[in-house]
Amino acid sequence: MTEDPVLERVKDIVVEIAGPTRAREDVGADTALGEGGLWLDSLDLFEAILACEEAFGVLIDADAEVTGEALRTVGSLADLIRAMRGAARHR
Repeated sequence: MTEDPVLERVKDIVVEIAGPTRAREDVGADTALGEGGLWLDSLDLFEAILACEEAFGVLIDADAEVTGEALRTVGSLADLIRAMRGAARHR
């Protein structure tokens, strides 16, 4: 367990979506969401984004914020969520 509650919650979300056949015990910030990691496909990633929006009370504008890099690892998705939370506070 890390001291980063955002990372931990994002990790829980993507592990749940990946399911027991794809999720490994050593999932961390550097674990790839796609190939070579949790093997999430585009529908799985969409589900993860929706779950993160609900869990963190943010709205992720797909046109502006979601890039391949933002969806590369568990940590990069957590970074995106942090950025959205910060942006929401400044509105």
